[in-house]
Amino acid sequence: MREKRLRNSVLLALPLALGFAAGAQARDLVIIGPGGGYQDAARETLFKSFTEATGIKVKDDASDGELAKIYSMVEAGQVTEDIQMIGEPELLRGCEDGIFEAVDYDIVKKDKFIDGTALECGVGGAGWGAAVFYDKSKHAAGPQSFAEFFDVEKFPGKRSLRSTAQMTLEAALLADGVPSAEVYEVLATEEGVARAFARLDTLKGHVVWWNTGAQPLQFVGSGEVDFALAFTGRILRAMSEDKKDYQLDWNTLIYSVDYWAVVAGSPKKDEAMKMLDWITDVGPLREQAKIWPISPANKEVNEDPVIRESNPGMVLNHTDEGLRINTEFWVIHGEDLEARFAAWAAR
Repeated sequence: MREKRLRNSVLLALPLALGFAAGAQARDLVIIGPGGGYQDAARETLFKSFTEATGIKVKDDASDGELAKIYSMVEAGQVTEDIQMIGEPELLRGCEDGIFEAVDYDIVKKDKFIDGTALECGVGGAGWGAAVFYDKSKHAAGPQSFAEFFDVEKFPGKRSLRSTAQMTLEAALLADGVPSAEVYEVLATEEGVARAFARLDTLKGHVVWWNTGAQPLQFVGSGEVDFALAFTGRILRAMSEDKKDYQLDWNTLIYSVDYWAVVAGSPKKDEAMKMLDWITDVGPLREQAKIWPISPANKEVNEDPVIRESNPGMVLNHTDEGLRINTEFWVIHGEDLEARFAAWAAR
């Protein structure tokens, strides 16, 4: 049986937790999402419908996805937030450390999820990704692959990439001709890392780095940048809501999945598991799709032709064209590669 590093601290906190049990049971079920338009849509469709169906009152709030607060709650035995949407790396670390409950698949229907998104401590909530785009009103043509994105002679101009090793090193290897299926095998070697940085060297002087999801849209919109890798949701919203004449290339998709997880020690664990099942079910998700461009990990929703036609930007319908981020790889190698990337970028 896997050891959990928080086991002792949680046991030590048990007497304290018991003192708060009565009050905790009286509060609403608390779900923490990513905020923004996604959460506004989820509140109106997923969360409120769960309360209507079960009578369980729900309060929602937004988080930046950091684990520190969750660790503190679990260690102190004062869990005041029951369900969290979390990235896959954070989910795997948190599951190993015992800050998330194992999913009760007697309550949550496991077979409704896309392969690989029903994990020990979390279930797939929403797919997300980044891809290359450009403004067609300024460029008659643009890169249709990472090889072309890195080709400053064929497509002269400034590029914008995320200022992190993750996604950027993958893009560099794809640009250098490494097949998607072999990217992480190559990147796990010293020769592969050197190859990725050598390819990045060819863009020196041609890159404007971004740190927030809004920046690449701003760079392209202002003309400061010609071609950018950006989050697909933001690109598609700019196209639909702001009527931007953008071209998004799905062949350059790099994607992952965010997960719903129940915080360990939640006094509302059973209710939380029921809500996990509800908010990942086809009915509520169909309602959410009517008002927000979702990309859920529910198989039936992703295969629904009506939803696909009205929401062509569903990331998880473009997995054949893209590269899924290997979370376990980044859990193992991320700290070292991010440090090397920061040093390279500072040169």
